[in-house]
Amino acid sequence: MKLFQVDSFTKDFFKGNPAAVCIVEDDLDEVLMQKIALEMNLSETAFVKVYKKHCNLRWFTPASEVPLCGHATLATAHILWSHGYWSKDKQIEFSTLSGTLFTRLEEEKIVMDFPGARPVVLADFDKTELEDELGGLVNEVLTVPNELIVIMSDEMDLRNSDPDDGFITRQAKNGVIVSARSERGSYDFVSRYFAPNLGIKEDPVTGFMHTILTPYWSQHLGKENFRAYQASARGGEMETELRGDRVLLKGHAVEVFETELKL
Repeated sequence: MKLFQVDSFTKDFFKGNPAAVCIVEDDLDEVLMQKIALEMNLSETAFVKVYKKHCNLRWFTPASEVPLCGHATLATAHILWSHGYWSKDKQIEFSTLSGTLFTRLEEEKIVMDFPGARPVVLADFDKTELEDELGGLVNEVLTVPNELIVIMSDEMDLRNSDPDDGFITRQAKNGVIVSARSERGSYDFVSRYFAPNLGIKEDPVTGFMHTILTPYWSQHLGKENFRAYQASARGGEMETELRGDRVLLKGHAVEVFETELKL
């Protein structure tokens, strides 16, 4: 089975978010896919099966399958186009656990069309522990299913935050999204994602998170187009656009290596 590793949401090697992409010819059972994802030990491993008019796509962390993953979708699309599995002049239709996703090339950028999610404010949430653990003032706490969203007052507090894994695991089933308005001019907002429950201490760059943050920041900043930066150790950037109940994520990817996985 062909296996690729791709750095997503970056133009540079060893930045952005690495993902494994497996080209599936014969159906694999979930136990095997989970074992492969654990062996890869990356935040996500994508399994894609190519048909004439669409592709089936699934994503696994080292710990579990997830319903939506942006950076591994970006990585998969990059491989399908660059290795001739799909024509570059045609958009790719992915069948996934989150429904149908569309991906197309726009000059050098890969554009992904994902469903958006509007978070709900937790008005009575006690911020004291969060502020102590994250090391800064918290403006708002919100939620979507399985995720906690924390909006911090200061970008530098967000960048310097080093929360305890045990604390994070108790906050949400999957993980904690932390975001703040950017004060540096190049970006509209910055963010980080902590998800030890998914086997990821901190995700380098998280596409699905921006399907939540884009509607949030659109409401608060009064605009629909954004430049976003994920302030992990590797770092990564993307452009996002709110279109009704959909979010466009735009970014680059670079292939690190190609190999053959013997099963």
